[in-house]
Amino acid sequence: MKILSKLLAVVTVMSLVACVDVPKAEETSYETMMVKRVNEKIEYVYPAKLKGKQDVSILPQVTGTITSIVTVEGRMVRKGDLLFVIDQEPFRLEVQTAAANTAAAKATMESAKLNYESSLQLYEKGIVSAYVMETARNEYKTAQAAVAQAQAQESQARVDLNRCSVKSPVDGIVGTINYRIGDLVSSMMVEPLTIISDNSVIEAYFSLTEADFTALTRGYEDKITNDIIEQYLSELTPIKLRLKDGSMYEYEGKMKSVAGLVDIGTGSVPCKVDFPNPKASLRSGISGSVIFQEMLPDIMTVPQTAINRLQDKSLVYVVQKDSTVKATIVEIEEINNGKIYAVTSGLKPGDEIVTVGANNLVDGQKIKIGK
Repeated sequence: MKILSKLLAVVTVMSLVACVDVPKAEETSYETMMVKRVNEKIEYVYPAKLKGKQDVSILPQVTGTITSIVTVEGRMVRKGDLLFVIDQEPFRLEVQTAAANTAAAKATMESAKLNYESSLQLYEKGIVSAYVMETARNEYKTAQAAVAQAQAQESQARVDLNRCSVKSPVDGIVGTINYRIGDLVSSMMVEPLTIISDNSVIEAYFSLTEADFTALTRGYEDKITNDIIEQYLSELTPIKLRLKDGSMYEYEGKMKSVAGLVDIGTGSVPCKVDFPNPKASLRSGISGSVIFQEMLPDIMTVPQTAINRLQDKSLVYVVQKDSTVKATIVEIEEINNGKIYAVTSGLKPGDEIVTVGANNLVDGQKIKIGK
C-alpha cells in the first residue's frame, strides 16, 4: 500500500508539471536594409598643425645692452614698428669718429689735388719731370681712395647706429619676449629677442594617408604630377578647419601643396592648406583638424557592421524570399569615415542585407527580421 501511494504521488506531480507552460527561447531578430544607389558625401579628416604665413625671428645685429622695450607680447605690429632699443651712445661716438675721419680724408684729398694740378702745369711747361707729375697724380688718387674708404666707414657706423633701433620687418603678432631691459645682446646669440608671426594667412600642415593618396591619384598613374593632385583637392569643397574646442573655423581653406614623395617612415604624403585669417583669430602654433569633402555619385554603400571578413574576402548576408540568408562575396572600397564601405560588385539595388548581427549567421540560416 505504501509503495502504491508513493507511485500515485509521483504520477500526480508529473501530471501537474506537464500542465505548466514552459517558456520557449526567444528567437533573435536581425536588422536589415535595402541596398540602393546614392550620392554619398564623404568627409576626410586629418589632424593638422597650424603655422603663420611666416614666423620671423627678431635677432639683434649689433652688440649692446637693451635700454628700452617698446612692445608687448601678443600685440599686433606693422612693418617698421619699433620693438627694442639697444644702447645707442657707443654707436653715436663711432659715427662722430667716422665723420671726422671722412672730413680729414677730404682735406688731404684737396691738398693732393692742388699739388697734382700744379705739377701738371709745371710739367707742361717743362719745369718738372714726368716722374714728379706722375707722383703727384698717384698721391691724388690715393687721397681719393682714402676719402671713399672713410665715407664707407662712416656709412657703416650710421647703419650700426640705426640697428640699435630694432624694428619689425613684417606685419604680425609679437611672440614671447625673451630678454629684459639691461640684458646684453649680440648678433651671435641663438635665442631671438622675440618672434613676429605673420598670421594674415594660416598654413595648416597635415598628411594624406597612403591609401587616400592612392585613391586620389587613381587613373593618373602615367601622368601624375603635383599640380593634378592639388587641382583635384582644391575642387573638393569646402575645405574646412575644426579647432581643438570642436568649433568650426568660419573661413574655408585652399589647397596649396602636396609633397611629391611618400614619407617612408610614416607612409603618408605631407600637404598644406592655406586659411585666410583676417580677424587674427588663429594663432601660429595651435592645432586642429583639416576637413575636406568629396561627393561620390551613384554608389552603393553598406554599413561596416554588415561586412564579415573571411581571410582576404568580404561577405554579406543577403536575405532570400523564404527568410533564409545567403552568404555573398562582395568587392568593397574603404571610405575614410569609419562607418560605411562602398560596394563595387556582388550586390545590386534592391537586395536586402543583414546589417546588425551578421557575424553570428551561417549560410542558409532562417532569420527573423527586426524593425
